[in-house]
Amino acid sequence: MTKLVEIKKLSVDFDGFKAVDDVDLTVDAGKVVGIVGESGSGKSVTQLALMGLIPYPGIIEAERLMFNGNDLLKMQDKRRRQITGKDVSMIFQEPMTSLNPCFTVEYQISEALKIHEGGTRQQRRDRVIELLSQVGIPVPEDRLKSFPHQLSGGMCQRVMIAMAIACNPSLLVADEPTTALDVTIQAQILELLVDLQKKNNMALILITHDMAVIAETVEDVVVMYAGQVVEKNSAQNIFTSPSHPYTHALLNALPERNVQARRLPTIPGIVPGKYNRPKGCLFHPRCSFVQEICKKEIPAYTRKDKMAVRCHFPLVNYPS
Repeated sequence: MTKLVEIKKLSVDFDGFKAVDDVDLTVDAGKVVGIVGESGSGKSVTQLALMGLIPYPGIIEAERLMFNGNDLLKMQDKRRRQITGKDVSMIFQEPMTSLNPCFTVEYQISEALKIHEGGTRQQRRDRVIELLSQVGIPVPEDRLKSFPHQLSGGMCQRVMIAMAIACNPSLLVADEPTTALDVTIQAQILELLVDLQKKNNMALILITHDMAVIAETVEDVVVMYAGQVVEKNSAQNIFTSPSHPYTHALLNALPERNVQARRLPTIPGIVPGKYNRPKGCLFHPRCSFVQEICKKEIPAYTRKDKMAVRCHFPLVNYPS
């Protein structure tokens, strides 16, 4: 498989706080990869670094940051802008606030087409109608002059997806694409994304905190905690035999695994921030399997083929 994204030892620092710490990530062309973890785990920041959208005072450091054979660390800003929005695109969180309230649907989608594709105004208009139809918006011609506040949350999300796929990207990053949508609309949006991924043969990175979304959608899973990748494996292995205690705890809290229980299991505590980062393993204060060494020494990130885990005592030891 062609490596579309290759990230090695990525760190993103905000005034001494590493929101992303020593992250490795590889995405093959045409693959669907899920990134899962609680809020504050560094999922979104990792992808914003790939997109070149880390705001000041964030500092990006990496041993390797490649997209489709291009070194993003050495790339000039002008060339980076040509790639962002065209070859790699992103669906941001909160569709109701991600769209500009001052401009129509047609204007906002046409802007990306004008910058990256050119063409006449009529050609861009026809393409916008085609895109709106592609993402399941009925009578798209009637929505061209609509403003975001005139659309529902689900419709705004579809507009965001249309904007993201306008230039046929090789990679689409979907950051919590079902947040703030009701359950039936969530299922429709996920089905739409998977369908578009297959039709366009594009790679898809799906960022979520919902393990059910991961189970239904992705091929490979990356589990993040406190800015670090703690486990990486196929979706099947993650659900049947998780290696990291954090992954185990996330799965253990799923309602479908606790049908007869009166209360759902929870993970005590919170994801550590800048001023409460523990020594040793970052997860050890919340871990059910903690041992003394976990409180003192940072666990190594052990790899085996496409599997990896960051733990002193993984629950499943993959053969070497």
